Amino acid sequence: MISFIEKYGFGVCERLSKKFGVRVGRIRFLFFYLSIFTLLLGFILYLMFAILFKAKDLIIHRKKTAFDI
Repeated sequence: MISFIEKYGFGVCERLSKKFGVRVGRIRFLFFYLSIFTLLLGFILYLMFAILFKAKDLIIHRKKTAFDI
């Protein structure tokens, strides 16, 4: 699989590894872990906002209008 990626990929990890003097495998793992972290971070933020909005709706009651009947 890595040979396919290295052969047909854009070479971003290789260029970064040459620039910073780090092994290519470390750069690939960094991208992998960052993608997982950001996915989880977005999900956690979504849950926090959902809980906050639900709490706000429970605390602050909207006044009923004639159109709500």
